[in-house]
Amino acid sequence: MRTRARFSPRRKALLAAVLLALGAMTALRLMGIAGFNGTQPREMDWNDDGVATGAEIVQGYTVIGIHETREGQRTCRHYARLRDRQAPFRVECRVEFGKQDAEPGP
Repeated sequence: MRTRARFSPRRKALLAAVLLALGAMTALRLMGIAGFNGTQPREMDWNDDGVATGAEIVQGYTVIGIHETREGQRTCRHYARLRDRQAPFRVECRVEFGKQDAEPGP
């Protein structure tokens, strides 16, 4: 008597595709790609014309990388193309108040 397979070939293919997509997203996150490191699509206006086009959003998920630096309360995000990581084309800095200044209570 033959037992039925636990997963059909179609389910196995779907599982493989989902695992492959998750692996690719993890790799892009570790590479520092902007779209996978907290940059919202509305912030992906790379040519500063006021509109984030579809092509710019695709670039944000594929070829634009982020390098984050922290100096005390100041956090800066340097945006650069993957080919030229040494020359960022945009730098956004934010100062966060209250996180380091807060002292624990009695």
